[in-house]
Amino acid sequence: MTAADSPHDITAFRLDAVTRILDDENLNYRVDQLDGTDVVRTGFINAAISFIALDGGLTMEAMWRGAPATDQASVVLAAVNEWNLTQFAPTLRFFEMEQDTLAVNAIRQLTTSAGLSHNQVGAFIMSSLEATTTAFDWLEQQFPDLVTWKDDHDEQH
Repeated sequence: MTAADSPHDITAFRLDAVTRILDDENLNYRVDQLDGTDVVRTGFINAAISFIALDGGLTMEAMWRGAPATDQASVVLAAVNEWNLTQFAPTLRFFEMEQDTLAVNAIRQLTTSAGLSHNQVGAFIMSSLEATTTAFDWLEQQFPDLVTWKDDHDEQH
C-alpha cells in the first residue's frame, strides 16, 4: 500500500495483505508452502492458525492444542454442536487425527473474488483471531483435563 492508497480502497486480494495486517499488529508469523500454495501461519499458546487463499476466498483454519481421546467423541460432538448453535464464528469441527486421538479445529472463510480493502482484510483477520481464541478458551473450560500447557505470557516477572 502506498501513501496515496486509502485503507478503504478495494483492490485485488493477495495473501501479502494478511502479512501486512499481522505486521501492523506486531504478531509473529511465517509463510510456508503447502502443495505449491503459500500459507501464512501464526498462533497462540493453545492454537496453530493458518491463512490460505484458495478459489476466490481467504480461509482461516486453526487447530486447538487439546487432544481428546476418541472415546470422548460423543462429548466433543456435544460441545462442538453447542458452540456452533450459539456462536456466529468460527465454525468448530473435529476429526480423528491419530489412532485414539481427536483433533478439534476452527474454520472461517471470506470471499475475496470482488477484491478487498486493507480495512476489510484487517477486520477479518483480527475478528478471526479473537473469535478463535474465544472458542478455544471456551473449549478449555469444557475440557480442563486436556489443558496440558501453561501460558506464562500474562505472568509478571
